[in-house]
Amino acid sequence: MSHSPPTEFAATVVAGQPATVEQDGFAGYLFGLAENADGAGASLIVQRADEPRPEWEPYCLVWGERESTTYGGVTRALVRDGEVIFELSRYHAAELGTPAVFRIAFPTPSTDAVRAGLERTLGAGVVG
Repeated sequence: MSHSPPTEFAATVVAGQPATVEQDGFAGYLFGLAENADGAGASLIVQRADEPRPEWEPYCLVWGERESTTYGGVTRALVRDGEVIFELSRYHAAELGTPAVFRIAFPTPSTDAVRAGLERTLGAGVVG
């Protein structure tokens, strides 16, 4: 019998938007899953710079509940109906303050939006 990884939180809000130098300090894309629309509670924001400097990772994860950030490190993001399972390197999980494998639940109708947002920010090769 296989066990699912722990659910870190259940998102009610799934959203993505372009990032601009004027507003965000970089050109790229922001995608997030949040527990509440007002920003209270848990959230995970993935930010991707379209033209990162060579020394930068192309994306970072910002964990809103714990206010921690890690750059790169997602080895896989498996999107299924109503959930995404993240697999991070141990180093990046420790930096973010999460288990190396965790999941975030979200409303099932948002599955395509989650897949598209994560492909845009993490890359299609990471998202399954």
